[in-house]
Amino acid sequence: MGSVTAVGRSGAAKVDPAEAQRRAEEARQKAEAARLAAEAKRKAAEAARDNLTQAKREADSARRKKAAAEKTVTDARKAAERPGQTPAEAKKSKEALAAAEKKLKEATEASRMAAQQLQDAEEKAALAAKSAEKAMRKANDLAVEESKTPPYSQRDIDKVKPTKNELDSAFEGTSRKAELEKLLGLTPPPQEVIQTAGSGEAPGAPFTATSMNGMQDCPPARFDQPFMPSPADTLFPEAQSPNPGAVPPITVPDNSVPPQPESSPSLS
Repeated sequence: MGSVTAVGRSGAAKVDPAEAQRRAEEARQKAEAARLAAEAKRKAAEAARDNLTQAKREADSARRKKAAAEKTVTDARKAAERPGQTPAEAKKSKEALAAAEKKLKEATEASRMAAQQLQDAEEKAALAAKSAEKAMRKANDLAVEESKTPPYSQRDIDKVKPTKNELDSAFEGTSRKAELEKLLGLTPPPQEVIQTAGSGEAPGAPFTATSMNGMQDCPPARFDQPFMPSPADTLFPEAQSPNPGAVPPITVPDNSVPPQPESSPSLS
């Protein structure tokens, strides 16, 4: 019978040089692809910011044109309503008013469209910046796994990632807050409105927790709900009269006769 030679097995797994080289090349290609993708998204974010700057200029120009058209209509209306005009003058002033109102209508629509384009540019700029930031971080992580120097510094990432103002502008006035919340990984910023007399704010704007002299634990009261006292009312209560319905006494000199109340019944 032939003998079987036992071959001892080593506890350490042998590494195939060809397989190791293949994996290293795969990791290198993956890291390079991530770097190229991040670079493309970084450039896209810069372009989106440039478009946003242009959209802001156009929206501001459209608002100024609308304001000028409104003033023209006001002046034309005053001219059309001026008394003492001849029939020819009245006809001419009415035609001027009609032309001014037409231009105002066109300027109003142009301003609305420019505002919508600005909102779209704000959303695209925020999304592009957020996408570039994520791509740059991913490229850095893959470079570290490959034991290479990360292609982007923290300063590079901070320069590209969306700022607080860009994020606030993207959420403000948008009709797709839920979608942006998901894409940006953020919740919409709170809309804080502090309403004071003569502030020019829109009527009916709700108070926020921080707008009531820092009393954050005092919720705003609805118009259909009774007023609830604030913590300050508890700490500093107003002085109350023993008899809420009583009229405070009138102080008179000692040599005068106190007036008799008119509502006292007659005893005769």
